[in-house]
Amino acid sequence: MRFALVGTGQMGQAVAREAEAESHEVVARFHSDQPFLNASRSAVRDADMAVDFSRPELAVPHLRRCCEWQVPLVMGTTGWYDALDEVQALVRQHDASVLYAPNFSIGVAVLSRALDHVTRLMDELDDYDAFVQELHHTKKADSPSGTAQMLAKQIVDGLDRKDHVEPETQHQRIDPSAVHVSSTRAGTAFGEHTVGFDSPFDRVALRHRAKNRRGFAAGVLRAAEWLSGRTGLFTLDDVLDDWLND
Repeated sequence: MRFALVGTGQMGQAVAREAEAESHEVVARFHSDQPFLNASRSAVRDADMAVDFSRPELAVPHLRRCCEWQVPLVMGTTGWYDALDEVQALVRQHDASVLYAPNFSIGVAVLSRALDHVTRLMDELDDYDAFVQELHHTKKADSPSGTAQMLAKQIVDGLDRKDHVEPETQHQRIDPSAVHVSSTRAGTAFGEHTVGFDSPFDRVALRHRAKNRRGFAAGVLRAAEWLSGRTGLFTLDDVLDDWLND
């Protein structure tokens, strides 16, 4: 496949390295000195797929452009999900191809599936209180991470006793109906997410720890290969569903 990279930061570079290692080709690169929104359609005429790891405020404009230009897009940028209805309408209007995820690690996707099953059991066990902790490097732009928010929302959806996510530091007793998400930014950590269930008797935890960025990049390429030839708005869950059905 031939890729256009929108954003050439650490993740964009990791995708480029993994793509070339898998005999794919990067045919266009866009960044702050060469913005995607300033480009013409001809700049991506040779690309089979675009991959976006840019900035949250640019995500929806980039999505709109790819839909209008009929360029299939794997969107790794987070922080835009409040505009999901708008993006769904764009995809339908242009019969476009978009796959997005807060985290392209296959391991995180497996953790997410496991959490769906665990919350069904924990919904019957009121003694267990749920929380999410995440750790990332100091250059990460958003806090909490999109992955942490996704996991916390899964808990809210799965436990009747929880009805909202609380991402802020607590200076008083926390609302018992909240799922607290705590974030740490330190050093060069690639990303670590823990979902815990604490009771007076014990603690159950699910954890994913990334060893490097290559795992995320490999997930992006597998998602891109799956998206090729499809139209619609998809997530990594759709990819896993398809694998399981096969």
